Order: sequence, then structure tokens, then C-alpha cells
Amino acid sequence: MIIFVLLGIISSIFQLVILREFSFSIAKNELAFILGAGFWIISCSLGSIARLPRKLQDLPLPLIACLSFIISIYLIHLAKLLNGMQYYEAASLKLVLLSSIALIGPTAFITGYIFKYLTLAYLNKNTAQRNTFAKFFAFEALGFFLGGLIFSLYFNNYSNPLIFSILPLLLIAGIKGIFRKTIISFFIIAATLISLRTFSPILQKEFGNSDILLNAGSGYGPIVIARKAYSTMIFSEGSLLATSEDKAAVEEAIHTGLAGINLSGEKDILFIGPALSQEINEIMKYNPGSLDSLHINPLISILSEYTTPYDIRRRVNFITDDPVLYLKETKKKYDAILAISPPPSSLSLNRYFTEDFYRLIKTKLKPAGIFSFSMPSKREILSPQFAKFNSSIINALDKVFNYRLIIPSDTMIIVASPDKEINDYDLIENFIKVNPATDFFTIYHFKDNLKPSARDYIQNRLDAKIPANTSLTPSGFLNYLILEQIKFYPDLKINQGKTGKNIIAALFIFWLLIIAFSFLSKRIYYLLNIGAVGFISIAMTAVIFVLFQAYCGALYWKLGLLIAFFMAGLSTGILIISSKQIYRPKLLSVIFLCWGVAIIALLLSLKKLGVVRYADIIFYSFSLLCGFLSGGVYPVVAQGLLESRMKEKKITTAIYAADLTGAFLGTLACGTLLIPFLGVTGSLISLLILSLTLCARNLWA
Repeated sequence: MIIFVLLGIISSIFQLVILREFSFSIAKNELAFILGAGFWIISCSLGSIARLPRKLQDLPLPLIACLSFIISIYLIHLAKLLNGMQYYEAASLKLVLLSSIALIGPTAFITGYIFKYLTLAYLNKNTAQRNTFAKFFAFEALGFFLGGLIFSLYFNNYSNPLIFSILPLLLIAGIKGIFRKTIISFFIIAATLISLRTFSPILQKEFGNSDILLNAGSGYGPIVIARKAYSTMIFSEGSLLATSEDKAAVEEAIHTGLAGINLSGEKDILFIGPALSQEINEIMKYNPGSLDSLHINPLISILSEYTTPYDIRRRVNFITDDPVLYLKETKKKYDAILAISPPPSSLSLNRYFTEDFYRLIKTKLKPAGIFSFSMPSKREILSPQFAKFNSSIINALDKVFNYRLIIPSDTMIIVASPDKEINDYDLIENFIKVNPATDFFTIYHFKDNLKPSARDYIQNRLDAKIPANTSLTPSGFLNYLILEQIKFYPDLKINQGKTGKNIIAALFIFWLLIIAFSFLSKRIYYLLNIGAVGFISIAMTAVIFVLFQAYCGALYWKLGLLIAFFMAGLSTGILIISSKQIYRPKLLSVIFLCWGVAIIALLLSLKKLGVVRYADIIFYSFSLLCGFLSGGVYPVVAQGLLESRMKEKKITTAIYAADLTGAFLGTLACGTLLIPFLGVTGSLISLLILSLTLCARNLWA
């Protein structure tokens, strides 16, 4: 059974690395990441039930897994280049789906096939006991747990993903013959060494033949500094953070924001964001009493400090912390808080544009203090979808701040205050008093940006009926994604309210069909139960991923731990139920009732999770519980299928395929329908209804 543990370690790390690389290079957001996970799952399922011709059944599977992983990583990093796109550009939904199938699927298929191969090899040599089938899953889940743990604790800051192509060497023990083992080992090592040397040229191609000045790994994602011609660009987590040509935009954002306060006397200022384009230099022209620069990523903080001149650097307090938790815990209050961030193209970025975040900002402002930030917009012609996006952010701000002023430019700059009215005259007067030395932004530009006609146009285009952007209902994130997709599908129109109602109706019909089909036969009844468990468990896991990113901002760093705890729970659930030999069908009813209780507990704790320093521990606990409840079903279903006279050799693959098919449908539903249109709360309520419905159905087993 040790070989199943080793396969679990390989599968876990391969899955984590491929999905991370896919997210940073192609998908750029967490919903596409969830979709990618779904295609990994269904490809594993197909691999576990695949029948290869006899001539192909004795292939060197470890070497094939190694080569498949290398090719997948290569193609993920070249996919946009092959489609004539730049690294930082958003990908179309079509490209994301096709890339998921073509680039994630093959390696997942091979790991699924290896699982089937190992189970058949074991059953050919050993007599199957009552709990043998459950042990296959339990030991692979144990390997997944160890793989996720090892990856998150020791390898999450890798800079070259191809280092992991060496892992299939762990399966060499299962190969027959010393000569064959030696040959396969040699080729795996050779392929790994060659791929490691060729990754730099691949990366250079991915960034449009730029010179790669820095490729550094971090728990939050890769940081790449690329230079092309006379322009230097800094990327993090797939997003463009800064360029050497940002000086004009930085001057405009900083000086417009700080014009909102009377700068007589020393002021306390907080800057939130990557200070990589001389933001600190511009702020220091106001001679603040204190300046704190805050960013969540340690490497970005180091780069910010390094790029700041020494005489200025020693006067700045560079803080590495989650801005949400810092604002919750610090006792310091500020005269001005400035935030400069990439647009909310992902949930990790969206958290800085939510009502929740603005409420924390408000608590840290002194009387008459101001908050200033910017977001994508258009000054003259605002399309309907752009207006929806801007409205979702402004509506969130208006729920918190009593006063705000919109300043349209190449981006929309907003200056807001909880208790101080902001007007054009004060902004101009404050700017003139300080008269900061600037290269691009002048009083003439400032006055032009403050034209009443331009502001009135934007204000009239805003729609107060658009839902405010929050952590649990990320309307800003969704509207920005739609805005990006309109580039590829100009006729795209989505009515979020109507779509949400249609989704609820479709789910109701889907659940009724599941109940109806479960009465056809015992075999179908058991397989539908395992599929439903796969659906609920992965949908809950997807919700936990989204909440983890929204509240903790470190999903890609601690993703392995979330998966590890889920798999630990899965393994424990299988082993406990197997050892107790509790195979009564009505136990399924109890398990689905426990799912309902777990979902209710998560619903009741949603609002408190956003302001807890160690919220990640709570999410790990929910992952562990989800895994345990999922694992408890396997032994019951295995015994039920055995009693329904299914052939022993088919039971393991049937359960594996049904579970992963349900999981695939769960990721598909969550990634494209539930979370985007129903939000986190609506998604959890839908899963609660499904759990309780299945609980009632299993009472009649």
C-alpha cells in the first residue's frame, strides 16, 4: 500500500504546481483556477476507467508522467504567445477552457491511470478483503496529505516549476527488473536536468523576448522583472504591478489624493500597495510626520525598500502584513490613507475594493482624514459594462463614507472622507500651497481633471441599483471579469439577477432528477450517493478557497495545506468507518445531515472570519471536516456495490470515477455559476438544501 502513498504525493504536488502555473500564466483569477481543478479531477476520473490496448499496458508510466508534466509546464508558459497575446493580457473564456483540457488534462489522466494500474496489480497478487477497496483511497489520500504539507511548508516559493518533474522516481520501486528500473530512472533524471536548463529561454519567450532581470518565487506567486527596449516591467501573481513608465500616473494619483488634506503640520500617512514606481518619493515631498508603506508580499516589500533612495528609506516604515489584518489590529490612526493597486481582476485584488475593506479604512482615519484610491474607468465614453463595474465599487464606498469626490482621468481617482466635505477649491488650494516639484503633473492638469462636466457625466452613468462589491458578493470582481471578456465577445450581455434565478431553477430540477434516478436500482443509488458527495465536498472546498483568498489573501501560498487537511480527513474517515465496519445505508443519511450542520456553521461564522488573525486555522478545520465526511461514505458505498454483485475489480474504479465526476460537476457549477452569480452565501444555501434533501432520501434506503 506504500506505493499508493507515493502516488498521492506525486499527484498532489503535480496538481498544485500545474494549477498554480496555469493560474499565473493563463487564467489570472481564482474562478478559472477552480475550473482548472475541475478538469484535473475529471481527467483523473477518465484515466481511472480507461482501457488501453494490451501492447500499451506495460508502458514506463513513471517516465510518461515526468514527460507529461514537463510538456504541460512548457505549453502553459507558451500558450498566450502562441495565441498572439502578451503575458499580462486577460485570456478569453474559450482559451481558458481549451487550455484546461489540453494542458491540465493529460498529466491528470496519467495519474488516474496509474491509480487504476496499481489497484489491478495489487488485486492480481492479493485476495481482496472487505476493507481493501477503501484502503486504496485512504492510502492515496494520505499521500495527498503529505504532498500538500511538504509543498506548502518547504516548496511554495519555488522559482522553477520543472524541479518537480523528478518526483516520478518515487514510483520506480513498482517497476519490475533492475535493468528496466535503471533505464527509466536515467531518462527521468536526464529529462529533469534538461528541462531545468531550458526553462529560462521559455520564460524569456513568454515575456515577449524580454530580458528577465529577476525570476523569484514567493508563497503568493512568482515575481518577474522583465526589461524590453527602454521599459522595465514588474509582475506579481500574473498581474502587472509597475513599469518604468508609470511616473506620470503615480504623480497624478499621489498628489490628487494628498490634496484632500490641509498639510500644514506633520501628518501621518499610510500607503497601501506596491511602492515600486517612486510613490514613496512623491509622498515624501509633503514632509509627513510618519509614513508607513504596507504590502502583503514580503518580496514586494523588500523590492519597495530596495528601490527607495537611502536618505528617504530610513524615514519610512516598511510593513509586511495583510492590509486587512493590519487595519483591524493597529491602534494607529492616519491623516491620509492612499491605496494604489492593480484592478480587481482576481479575488486577491478584489479584497482591496470591497465595502468590508472601506469600513476598516474608515476606522483608521483621524477626524477630517481622507482616503484616496484609483480604479480603471473612462473619462469621456463610459460603456454600459464599465459603468456597472464603476458602480459596484462606488456603491460600496458610498455605504461607508459620507463624502467623496470622483476625479475622472485616464483612471478614476476617488478622494473620500467620513466627516469632511471635499470640494474642488480646497483641492486646488492645498496643491498650490505645497507646490510639489513634479515632472508631469501640474496645476493645469489638476484643474482639467476637475472639470464639472466630466465629473457630472461619470456620476450620471453610475447606477445605484448595482450590488455593492463585498467579500461575500464580489460584484466588482465579476463585473471586471465580464468587462475583460467583452473584448473577445462584444455582444456579451449578462443580467446577473435573471441569471441567478435561472441557476436556482436549474439546480432544483437537477436535484429532483438525482433523487428520481436513485430509485432505479441499488447500484445506481450507491453511485449517485458517491457522486453527490463528490459534488458537495468539492463545491464546499471551492467556497473555502474563495473565502480563504478573500479573507486571508494567501490561497496560492497555503493551497497545499488546505488540500492536505482535506485529504487527511478523507483518509481518517475511510479508515475509521472501515475499522468499525458500519456499512448500513442509513449511515449515509447521518453523513449528509452532518454536511448540513457543517454548512450552517460556516454560514453563521462568515462575517466574523474576515477580521480574525488566524482565520486560516478555521478554514483548515472545515477542510478536515469536509474530507472526513467524504471519506466516511466510501466504505459504505463499496460494501453496497459488493452486495449488488458488481465485480470486485470494478468497484474501486467505479467509486473513483463516480466521485471524481461529481467533483468535476461541483467545480464547474461553483466556478461558472454558483459563486459568480449567487455569491458565497447563496452558494452555501444551495449546498445546504442539497445536503438535507439527500439526507431525507437516504432515510428510505
